[in-house]
Amino acid sequence: MSPFYFVFVNEGYDLESWGLAAIIRKIFGLTLNNVVFGIALMVLIGAYIAIGSGVASVREYFEMDELEFFNAWPLKVLMLLLCLNLAVVTLNRIPLTPPRYGVWCIHSGIITLIVGTSLYYHLKVEGKTLIPVNHEVNLFYDSAERALYARVLKGEVFGMHPLPALPRFGNYDRLDRAGLRGIDGFIPIGAPVESNSLSSWLGVSQPVTLDVVGFYSYAEVIEDILDDPNSSETGVRLAITDSRQTKPTTLMLRASDPTAAHQFFGNTELEYRQVSELSLGDIRRSVDQLFSVTAAMPGTSAAKVGMGIGKSVDVNGYRLTVESFDPAFPMFGTHEIVQALTLHVVHGKQEFWRMILAGRDLQTDFKMDPATTPPMVKGNRQKTPIDQDLVLTFHVSDPAALLPTGGDDKHVFLTAGKSTLMDIYVSMNSPTKVMDMSGGGSISLGNGDDTATAVVARADHFSVIAHVVATPRDSQKKDEGESGVKQVVVVRVKCGDWSQDVPVPCDMYAAPDPMTLEPMVPWSMGVVQIPGASAALQLQLGFTCRPMPVTLMLKKFEMIPYDGGLGGSVGMSNTMFRDFRSTMEMTDSDGNVQAGVTSLNEPIYYNHGSWIFFQAGYDPDGQSSTIGVGNRPGVVLMLTGCVMIVAGLLYAFYVKPVVIRRMKAAAIAKAARKKSELAVI
Repeated sequence: MSPFYFVFVNEGYDLESWGLAAIIRKIFGLTLNNVVFGIALMVLIGAYIAIGSGVASVREYFEMDELEFFNAWPLKVLMLLLCLNLAVVTLNRIPLTPPRYGVWCIHSGIITLIVGTSLYYHLKVEGKTLIPVNHEVNLFYDSAERALYARVLKGEVFGMHPLPALPRFGNYDRLDRAGLRGIDGFIPIGAPVESNSLSSWLGVSQPVTLDVVGFYSYAEVIEDILDDPNSSETGVRLAITDSRQTKPTTLMLRASDPTAAHQFFGNTELEYRQVSELSLGDIRRSVDQLFSVTAAMPGTSAAKVGMGIGKSVDVNGYRLTVESFDPAFPMFGTHEIVQALTLHVVHGKQEFWRMILAGRDLQTDFKMDPATTPPMVKGNRQKTPIDQDLVLTFHVSDPAALLPTGGDDKHVFLTAGKSTLMDIYVSMNSPTKVMDMSGGGSISLGNGDDTATAVVARADHFSVIAHVVATPRDSQKKDEGESGVKQVVVVRVKCGDWSQDVPVPCDMYAAPDPMTLEPMVPWSMGVVQIPGASAALQLQLGFTCRPMPVTLMLKKFEMIPYDGGLGGSVGMSNTMFRDFRSTMEMTDSDGNVQAGVTSLNEPIYYNHGSWIFFQAGYDPDGQSSTIGVGNRPGVVLMLTGCVMIVAGLLYAFYVKPVVIRRMKAAAIAKAARKKSELAVI
């Protein structure tokens, strides 16, 4: 009689009178106490794992990624039944005797392995983080869960609301799911605030709520520019054409949307500002104050002058001209990134180039050699300064923030009054230009084969209508689809009787940098003006950010080419590399610092392997590294289970025969002794 039967009887159930005892015994004998049932469970588990690993379309149909698929209830039920089957069969059918120790060890190992695997898929977290060189991060982005990020464009208040109910695959024009409706609270990120509600952040009396009403796994947000006589919107329209285009690309820069006011075309940075007539003159004059340069010479007091790129000043008999500026100059050997300013120096008949570094005493001079182009080349570098008496230092002044921040050059468009349009062009290595474009004009964008021409004109009285266009499957790129960067949600923003649907694109690194409180990658679109709000609200879809067990600082990032490839780490986007190496410092909550290096196929194992950091991407310019972050729950249990299974197999094949032989020999000896004893009697 099964022990489970007596449990029911002892609890007071009269199973015999119900006629259930036989049924329960039959079911029990065909399932938990049946070896064939256990084998069938293992076949089903194997099929489930094979389908989940090899047929992505099945996972996508059920809106699951790999981790979610292996943490779903069907596999959990199969695993639980297998564990119960192994336990019952082992207890009821396999006696705990020396010859059976191996089987008991194997079955126990399988159960341990299943428990460890279940913990792994239930608690596993994996994601990425982006770390610039000499920068610290303490957050990473969970690759399995998306979140809606909010930003108030005044005071820079950021918040995050996780969206575990959001679909992952397919397109949904109408979503009405629990967890995606009535969103009003956001977890603050960065600067502390008194409340988590959007209404308090925006300064409105009525509650502000958000409903996610649409989702697209791969799409683009298209903006249509419409004439609107009732609109007070002002901006700058750029109609851009190049040799490969038959129809111009239109960019509309406008102040109401900060992401639309600051854009890039290739490596050219474009920025629009709406200013007053008074401040227009101040900004124009600041062109000559981008840098504050100090010149010191023996016997004279140090002279401090403001300078702009391409501008010349006379200081104590020296004529100084700023030739170029490098905001991220890599120091030879240490790879430390510093700001570098190069000046053309003329003193009497003496003429040379000098590179100076921000905050450093190093003065590097280059001979002028008309035979070389450009004249400042490596062969002309001098070991000691050509003019020992002249000592130059500098710091970036840039009172109007005209210098490029993410490109090679920058156009700053300024509108004032009813008709004024001015363009201030700043390049890192060519003279700054100020152009009046009130009547329209054209500019060049990019360089080399990528040169394009943009017709620039001021625009007034227009509206921008955004809508989502799903990308056809044959036009989708696999990497972008898998990473999720092309996902788009439609969010319905509600405040009282007012509502507006806002398309919101995805940015993988949406959380603000804790040092600057600015996103690592600028947010795009998703701006909405709520009536009565103190500032605009900007939304961004991203991945849920989670705290890391340590703070990571990237000390050095190296891109190692194949033999014969170019060396170094900057400007080699066309070079093939065999390895990427990130040298990092890890600081825990107690202030303990630990160094580590991760490269391809060589992760850093932290805290006895409970967390790993691995190389997951790179910046072609060598200024940042993408680090993969993941925990390893249940790994010890899984390893223990595997060891137990191997030990049980070794016991069954090698130890068990020896044990059986000895038991047989002991039994034969015992029988012989008993026979001799009977013979004596």
